[in-house]
Amino acid sequence: MEILFNFLKLFALVLCSAGVTAILSRYMQFSKFKVNALANIFIITVVSVSLFMFGGISVWTVKGIVMALVLLYASVQDISTRKADDSLWIMLLMLSLVNFGEHSVLSMILGGLVVFVPQLAIAIFSKNGGIGGADIKISTAAAICLGFFGGTLGYVIGLAFGIVFQLIYNKVKNRTYRKSFALLPFLSAGLMVGYFI
Repeated sequence: MEILFNFLKLFALVLCSAGVTAILSRYMQFSKFKVNALANIFIITVVSVSLFMFGGISVWTVKGIVMALVLLYASVQDISTRKADDSLWIMLLMLSLVNFGEHSVLSMILGGLVVFVPQLAIAIFSKNGGIGGADIKISTAAAICLGFFGGTLGYVIGLAFGIVFQLIYNKVKNRTYRKSFALLPFLSAGLMVGYFI
């Protein structure tokens, strides 16, 4: 009986998160973003099931789903326009106040600083601009939300994934390394991995 009850909770969670993702995808299509609604629903469903397996129905699980939705929107907008709305990093900062005792304030501040300072240095001293402002703001806000370990490791994982992917992609397509690319999808994937840490 307990297995059935857990399955019903999981089904309700997946149904709700897929419904919100469908609405979000529709809004992104209306905003003329490059959107694949089925891929978005699949991604959020996988995240929802994974979060449920680790945390059941809890504040931690819902917080993770909301974070995934914000990062999904930021990623799609970055792919489409190479920009991300300022409201997205503000949402992530507000999300850091949910389940506040999960990480200490010191851990949250250190996580934000460790992610922010190197990116700011690259943006200032790089000849080509290096990292965009949206990448810096969103990854810093997510690192604050995740604390020191989750934020730092998630950022490093996402950045490494993005760099390796782009090196291979540029080699295959014979593209120059000076062309910009959407970094937020990779950072978002890494930061969601960091959420589980």
